[in-house]
Amino acid sequence: MKKEDVISTIVYLAMLVIVVIVGYFIISANSVAILDSLGNNQSAIYVFVIVALLLGIILNVLFVEIGHALGAKIGGYDILSINIFGLCFYKVLENEKLKTKFGFKNFDGLAGETKILPSLKKEKHSPIPYIIFPFILILLEFLVLYLLFIFINDDSSLAFIKYGWVLISTVGGLFILYNYIPFKLDTTTDGYRYTLLIKKINVEAYNTRLKIEGDILLNKDSKDYHVFEEITDYTADVNFLSLYNYLEKSDFNKAHELVDKIINTESKVSTETIEKAKTWKLYLYLKENKLDEAKNYFDSLDDHSKEYVKKDKSMLALRTYSYYLGKIEKSASLFDEAGVKYLKTNKSELSLFKDKDKTLFENDVKEIGTL
Repeated sequence: MKKEDVISTIVYLAMLVIVVIVGYFIISANSVAILDSLGNNQSAIYVFVIVALLLGIILNVLFVEIGHALGAKIGGYDILSINIFGLCFYKVLENEKLKTKFGFKNFDGLAGETKILPSLKKEKHSPIPYIIFPFILILLEFLVLYLLFIFINDDSSLAFIKYGWVLISTVGGLFILYNYIPFKLDTTTDGYRYTLLIKKINVEAYNTRLKIEGDILLNKDSKDYHVFEEITDYTADVNFLSLYNYLEKSDFNKAHELVDKIINTESKVSTETIEKAKTWKLYLYLKENKLDEAKNYFDSLDDHSKEYVKKDKSMLALRTYSYYLGKIEKSASLFDEAGVKYLKTNKSELSLFKDKDKTLFENDVKEIGTL
């Protein structure tokens, strides 16, 4: 199990504990006051809880995405899209003009996503407001809660509003716990982003990736990506994008130079970044048809790296291992099996580079079919 999965499980358990504590020690303990304010209607309390929780989810998702949008504008970014529960307002480029459209789109987040692009009208771009403004907006819920407890007594006919806001604020607290824990979970959280974006080079890399993704979304992909000399997880992530362009031009020398720089870096980067670079290295050998080098390189990997290539669920690992099985192991059945897993992953993938990945895989399949 990955470190991210372990931490995610712990966070979800902590969220469950908070829900139980609030439910038992606040809502249940004050059920008499809530019932009195609801006219002593026993069934009404169930409606009360359901409505309060639904409002809590809706309000807090709105606060998160509105906070991201406000913070982005303050930080010097343009808004490309705002997605809430799949309902998405997004910009497209038509006849050299940006137009806003509405539709249903997938998102990479707990319940929504706001995509941004460094504004050409601004010289400086800071992602910090984008990260912290949702936190500020959700904290306002607790200020409202404090005021409600001051002005509404338990014997008031409005007591249900006070305790309904307890549930709404609890949902907000869960959003804060999930989104601002300084670790990578099953999605990339704002807390994790903040720990990385304290470093200036990471801010530059973050903005570079946003620019690349924004250009792709607006069909303005120049394919002239900046390659960073200083290696961090963020700069390596941007550098990996250049590999797609190098492969299109069959520029294997630059491709190997790039992955070698990441593999041999003395900077402190995550194990996953190194494993990605090693997997790309293996893929490049296979793509060059240097089969002896590919087999020797795979055999030289430690057990952890081999497991990453074989079992990681990323498109890169699945594509690389299926290619290895077809070219080195000469196993059509295993190649087909790995290919099915890859196609399922590609279908659910949200990366803007999924089409480039799929093209690589389709070319691999054609090549294996001729062997």
